[in-house]
Amino acid sequence: MLSTLSPDVLCKACTYKKMKSDCYTQAEWRESSNGKECNPSTNFVPTFYGPVMISKKHLDPNADPDDRVLTPMMWGIIPRWHKGPPTQHKISTNNCRIERITESRLYKDPLNKGRRCVVLCEGFYEWKKPKSKGGIKQPYIIYFPQPEGQSMFESETWTDRLDELWSKEDGWKGPKPLTMAGLFDIWKSPEDDSIIYSYSIITMDSSSAFAWIHERMPAILETEDDVRDWLDYTRVPAEQALAKLKASSILTFHPVSTDVNNAKNKGNHLTKPIDLNKPKKLSGSGKFMTNWLSQGSPVKAEKSESSPKEGVKRHSSTKDLVQGTSAKKVKEDEATN
Repeated sequence: MLSTLSPDVLCKACTYKKMKSDCYTQAEWRESSNGKECNPSTNFVPTFYGPVMISKKHLDPNADPDDRVLTPMMWGIIPRWHKGPPTQHKISTNNCRIERITESRLYKDPLNKGRRCVVLCEGFYEWKKPKSKGGIKQPYIIYFPQPEGQSMFESETWTDRLDELWSKEDGWKGPKPLTMAGLFDIWKSPEDDSIIYSYSIITMDSSSAFAWIHERMPAILETEDDVRDWLDYTRVPAEQALAKLKASSILTFHPVSTDVNNAKNKGNHLTKPIDLNKPKKLSGSGKFMTNWLSQGSPVKAEKSESSPKEGVKRHSSTKDLVQGTSAKKVKEDEATN
C-alpha cells in the first residue's frame, strides 16, 4: 500500500456530514492504545501501523454512532487466542476473504461485535501475472479517480493549502484517499496486559474492469453512504453490511517500477507511472551476460572455423536470464476451524 498522509490531512480528507446536520465535520484523531504511531511509507507492508477509521461508539459508549475516529492500528489482525509476541502468530491475516468471514474462527467474532472499520491509504499495489513462465510480475498502483488538476501522489502541491481545501460549508475539496472495508479486533498481551488494535482488509472477486490485473481486490467503499453504512454497526446489521459490499469498477491505475516488489525499497519513485513499451535497462551483470551470450563460446567459434559442419550454437534469446526481485505473495487467512 501507499500510506503517507499526516493525521491533519486525513482528518480533513475524511470529513463527513452527520445525518441530522447541514455542516461538515472533521474526523477526530485518537492516539493508539499502545502509543504506536503510524508508519508513513510508499511501500506499506503488514505489521506496519496505519490510519483506520471507526465509529467513535467503540471507544465511548455514550457517543453518537455517526461520530468517527481515526486511529493507528497494526495491519494484520492478531488472533485473540495468540499467547506470544504480537507479530509472531504465524497466520497471515492482512486480508480476509468475504466468502469466509461468517465461518472464520478468526473473523466472525469481530464481525458479530460490530468491529467494522475503514482502512485509509492513497492507493494499493497489485501485481499482474506474467504471460510466460519465469517472467516478472508487473506491479500497478490502484487508486480513486481524482478531481481535475489534483494528484494524490504529488501531495507537496496541495498540503500547504489545507485551509483552502476544507470548510464547514463545502467539506473537503482536495484529493480523495482510498477507503477500503475492513475488520478490526482488540488483543490483550498475556505478558504485560498491553492492548493492541489490529485490522484486516476484506477482499472479494475482482470486477471485470480490474480482473485483467488480478482475480481478487479489496472491498472498496466508493461513496459517503457506503462509508456510513459500513461504520454504523448499530443501525446496519452485519449480514446487511456485508451484502452491500460490491467489487468496484471506478478505480484507476497505472504501472509502476518493479522496485516496489522489494518491501525494503521506499521513495516517491515507486508511485511514478512507467512506460511498459520502453526497453528496460539492464544492470551491469545483465549487460555482461547479454554480450557474452550474443558472442557465443570462444571454443565453439574456433571449431566452427576449422570444421564448417559444426556451426556455432547461438542463443536465440536472453529472455528470463535477467529477472528482478519479486515480492512473495502472501496467502490469505485460512483459519476457519
